Amino acid sequence: MATVFLAREKALSRLVAIKVMDPGTAADDTARRRFEREARALASLSDHPRIAGVHRFGQLPDGSPYIVMRYVKGKTLAERLAAEGSLPLGQALEALEDVCDALSVAHSKGIVHRDIRPGNVMWDEASDRGVLTDFGIAAILSTADHDATRLTSMGERIGNPKYMSPERLRDEELTEASDMYAVGVLGYEILTGQGPYDADTTAEWIRAHLKDDPKDLGQNRPDIPAAVRDLLKHCLDRTPNHRPTAADALRVLRQGGAPLGVPSAPRDLSPEEEGGLATAVRKRVPQTVAVTVAGAWLLAQFTSGFDDARLYSASLVVGGTAVAVAGVIAWFHGERGYQKAPALEYVILAVLIAGGLAISGLVYFTP
Repeated sequence: MATVFLAREKALSRLVAIKVMDPGTAADDTARRRFEREARALASLSDHPRIAGVHRFGQLPDGSPYIVMRYVKGKTLAERLAAEGSLPLGQALEALEDVCDALSVAHSKGIVHRDIRPGNVMWDEASDRGVLTDFGIAAILSTADHDATRLTSMGERIGNPKYMSPERLRDEELTEASDMYAVGVLGYEILTGQGPYDADTTAEWIRAHLKDDPKDLGQNRPDIPAAVRDLLKHCLDRTPNHRPTAADALRVLRQGGAPLGVPSAPRDLSPEEEGGLATAVRKRVPQTVAVTVAGAWLLAQFTSGFDDARLYSASLVVGGTAVAVAGVIAWFHGERGYQKAPALEYVILAVLIAGGLAISGLVYFTP
């Protein structure tokens, strides 16, 4: 959808990359807005060294939008993999660390890259580190930018099927966890030269993402630290909220990058492996319950002003039920991103609500 030119910015005497939307594409309003959205997204990330950010953007006299970007001299990881097959362990771990470093910042701003693959990671010759590029099809999750969100809504599968998460293939809601699934595929490629599944065609990749288990990394490359193998396995979990966040992955990779023979500090990534209290805090259960308790107390204070003991007692039951319901919802949905409600949640909520209504009714209507 665009042509990229190498240019020299005279005022600062520096090389820059100028991406100019092709005139035919620029005539499409949706494509033009996506291009402009890329510029805004990258501009908010331009200070990060692991992201090829935007210096400025504008329009040519013919109306074609352009963006002036940081120039990264080097090869893409795709070019390196084609030439080398796989990367040396140290550089592979550094590349994964750099991608997760960039994603942790992007995700904190509500930006999903949506196209993580070797072709979008440059190996910068100057710093000898990876730089994440091309947020051109990124999804802006912020509700403040409704149009941007709508541009990449469900049903619009953009990108390479080889790196698509199961939920993307099922046209479900897109979250940061989709990027982390692609990080898992990327990790296999740069560490082994192969993907996590035995697949070649698009149909085979789709089936593999939905049904197959990933290969054992230890068999192909036993020198990979156990913490990194475990991390990539979690990244490829079919349940989105069981995958690590980019920040979690970054911490594990920094530990896993230690010299061989130095044990990495273990870190559990899935909710099933964490302690109950730690999981509750991460899901913001205590905060949610505290707010609901405050609301229940206000309700009780309000009803106590009426000369009706039964109304006050019923309000206490309603408040207690609300606290319990809020705790359950927070437990299942307290993490950022989309989490599909399981059948167990519906059963628990139904029992709590039905029981609360029944008890409050008995309290109020029984003489």
